[in-house]
Amino acid sequence: MAGEAPRVYEAMRSVEFNVVVDLFMTPTAVACADIVLPCAMTPERDSQRVWWTPLRTMVKVIDEYEECKTDEQILIDLGKRLKPEKFPFSNNIEWVDYIFKHHTNEEFNYTFEEMKQKIWCYPKFEYRKYEKGLLRADGKPGFNTPTGKIELYMTAFDAWGYDPLPWYEEPKESPYSTPELAKEYPFVLTTGARSWEFFHSEHRQLPTMREFHPDPIVRINTKSAEELGIKDGDWVWIENRRGRCKQKAKLSDALHPRVVCAEHGWWFPEQEGAEPTLFGVFDSNINNLTTQFVNGPTGYGAPYKNQICKIYKVTEENDSPLPTKVVTQDGGFDYEKKY
Repeated sequence: MAGEAPRVYEAMRSVEFNVVVDLFMTPTAVACADIVLPCAMTPERDSQRVWWTPLRTMVKVIDEYEECKTDEQILIDLGKRLKPEKFPFSNNIEWVDYIFKHHTNEEFNYTFEEMKQKIWCYPKFEYRKYEKGLLRADGKPGFNTPTGKIELYMTAFDAWGYDPLPWYEEPKESPYSTPELAKEYPFVLTTGARSWEFFHSEHRQLPTMREFHPDPIVRINTKSAEELGIKDGDWVWIENRRGRCKQKAKLSDALHPRVVCAEHGWWFPEQEGAEPTLFGVFDSNINNLTTQFVNGPTGYGAPYKNQICKIYKVTEENDSPLPTKVVTQDGGFDYEKKY
């Protein structure tokens, strides 16, 4: 999931002690965990969701399976050992009651038992809050900005020494900022394409979801693919200066001829879990090609939608070594990683 994933893999493995809490054995659990704790699923827990809206409860309908515990119970048990005075709760429900009392809107001052009858609650809708002084701490009409107005000229940035107006900056690597490099890597790569079957890296282990979406997909313009000898459904390598991965080509007339769109979050639970395979976690991982610490001046932004790359067909001759073996056994990709 992380940018420059092989680097994160090495960092996590260098940590002295790792605990993973999960429903399934994932590549992270196999590669990095000293202890894996089985987590209770949603139907096995009494809990709540208090961030954003609506406020809602999760009500336990079956007992925890075997040794599974809820996230809340694991935290309570750990908290009582580390800082018992901060964890006076003996179970999930007592903690939920505390959260409802101290960390939600006064409008939602329910107990868990009361909230179970409501299932979910929305706050009272209030329109034109900016006219009524409901957005600002001082109660004055306007928006929660120094000027009280919608700021296209951001006064806070001005005070911090940044340009207060929006501006465009070409990516560090692009056909325009690095034209010589773009000769080798002529495609603009966007990453993180979503599909309704999965949530980031989740649900690859569910047979029904894999039946709907069995393989990682990279979309490429039909004409561009023809020029490269790539047909719809071919496995292709996606490569740049940081690494490579392989996905299945999906031809599309909707894409610009020099743009490709790749999926993220792929691993293969049907493969061997032990190293060096790790469920094939790096083989189709588009984050082999992304980078870290390339941000705007305020620390925001990352070029996950505008890398550059090349694409070529997977053949019997170039299909080895696979990226997971390169990362786990061969010390990583031997590419130039810096800009």
